[in-house]
Amino acid sequence: MGKGTAFPFAAVVGQPDVKEALLIVLTNPRAGGVLIAGESGVAKSVLVRAMAELAADGGIVELPLNATEDMVFGHIDLEQAITSGKKAFSPGILARADGRLLYVDEINLLRREVMNGILDAADRGVNLVEREGISFRHESRFTMVGTMNPAEGVLAPATLDRFGLFVMAGRETNAEARAEIMRRVLAYDRDPLAFAALWREDTRQLAERVEQARVLIEKTVVDAAMMQLAAQYCSQANCAGHRAELYLLETAKAIAGLAGRDYLLPTDIERAACFVLPHRTRQMQQQPPPEHSDPGDSPNPPDQPDSDDQPPPPQNPPTESEPGNDDADDEKTRDDSQKPPQPDQTDDQDRTAEIDRNFSPINLDASLPQDRFVRRGSGKRSLTRTDLKQGRYVRSFLPSGDVTDLAFDATLRAAAPYQSLRGGDCAINILKSDLRQKVREKRIGNTFLFVVDASGSMGARERMRAVKGAIFSLLQDAYQKRDQVGMIAFRRNSAEVLLPVTRSIDLARKCLQQLPTGGKTPLAEGLDSALGQIRTLRQKDKAVQSVLMLVTDGRANIGLDGGDDGVADALRIAGKIGESGVTCVVIDTETDFIKLGVARDIAARMGAAYYTLQELSDHTILRIAKNAV
Repeated sequence: MGKGTAFPFAAVVGQPDVKEALLIVLTNPRAGGVLIAGESGVAKSVLVRAMAELAADGGIVELPLNATEDMVFGHIDLEQAITSGKKAFSPGILARADGRLLYVDEINLLRREVMNGILDAADRGVNLVEREGISFRHESRFTMVGTMNPAEGVLAPATLDRFGLFVMAGRETNAEARAEIMRRVLAYDRDPLAFAALWREDTRQLAERVEQARVLIEKTVVDAAMMQLAAQYCSQANCAGHRAELYLLETAKAIAGLAGRDYLLPTDIERAACFVLPHRTRQMQQQPPPEHSDPGDSPNPPDQPDSDDQPPPPQNPPTESEPGNDDADDEKTRDDSQKPPQPDQTDDQDRTAEIDRNFSPINLDASLPQDRFVRRGSGKRSLTRTDLKQGRYVRSFLPSGDVTDLAFDATLRAAAPYQSLRGGDCAINILKSDLRQKVREKRIGNTFLFVVDASGSMGARERMRAVKGAIFSLLQDAYQKRDQVGMIAFRRNSAEVLLPVTRSIDLARKCLQQLPTGGKTPLAEGLDSALGQIRTLRQKDKAVQSVLMLVTDGRANIGLDGGDDGVADALRIAGKIGESGVTCVVIDTETDFIKLGVARDIAARMGAAYYTLQELSDHTILRIAKNAV
């Protein structure tokens, strides 16, 4: 594709939800834009680019993934500065996008500073530029359309919330539909113009439908009943903030307009919820029942709807999600709840569990926020600044010493306003004070230190098999992102470094396979050993990006140096780890009927992201937040 004539929108096979979402934001820009997620090759970009023929207001402006801040927001007009010596503003991509659609492919890979600036401009409708000695503002009312592949990284919840709509693009599973896709693509490749002509009437009808819907939207009045219904949907979804209600109403107006109506029906709100709520839905924290109360005497909460009135569960976006329950898990929980709590195994008998290779794949979202450190290395995980002459050029600065990587464009812009005051025979005179240094960014791998509880209590109910399955899945993700890994196990009376930090994922997998369980739970020893390893890593490289991943049930029953107060010692060391600023994750494997909750307390002391083993088996994305740095 890409032969000058876009593949017709109406000619794309399948993807009805994606098509509807795109028509909604094209019809009503106040719906807040749309984020389309899906694997590669499912026509995400094809559909977005095909919208140009349906847009009557100038089509689509596409943002290159490697765009610099100058290109996006604007910069000094170099030609005018050289010829007249005056600083004038040269508009960027946001100025061209005013009143149009702004398309960002692979938006999850876009630099965070650029993305936040674009989203701020979209919210305000104004692009404010204050840089390089100039201050300028211009209208920038555009509709944001983003596409992404969740396998290459996900967006933060706060960023997701800035998009009005979210939709998943799935692959076509029907064989006949897949064959039709091939036929149409081959016909388009042979003669794009002839193929587009076959769909010209369908395209014209779609464009007319969009234009008529725009007229109807302006006449649509939302009554109190529809507002109340929208509020109920958002309340049941436990949405943060109040963007959801507004986007829900605007989306419903577009749906009604596309259906040829200037009034809303409850079905419009229901359909709009399928696009507006998926990336905003949060699970309610269940409250324990009041003490000394009879469940039979307790009435239903007044705002709790019947099960038949619940909105349909929306598709989940590629971000951090809450655990779900299925019938099998519920049955297992009921069975376990009828059993007395199992005592920790403290005998000397070792047991070696197999790795659960059927464990759900885990996508480890550990792209840590950028800091001021300059790093070298390779990998595909975290974006960082680098002093190497490789990586993406993102901005420039005035260096205090020698220039090692000249930013030629920024240097010219710095020198341009003063050319009329400088003599010389050169076309442009550059002084040392004009020189600017490039700031480059590249991706590197992280260092993951797994601290694994291998005590006897972990061998109960095949718990260690599931734990090994989870760690095995995390190791696979680390291999794909070129991370380094290390492993510490603690059991009996001490902790042992099974694997020093290495890039060999095979060695880590081998250590995991052979790891036995048995004996007491020296949790404090394991944490103390991990803290020592982190300090050693930082002595070698103060800029190392390390993540400590603790896997334990928290049932510490032996302290440091064989002491009796294992929990207190563990909490004290956890506090030291938290003060060190290292990024931490705690995976709680406690599944007994009576839960002590020590692992959660450890996570709080460490400032760690907290997950249960059940959450990892239910969901495929583990989000790591940088807490203390």
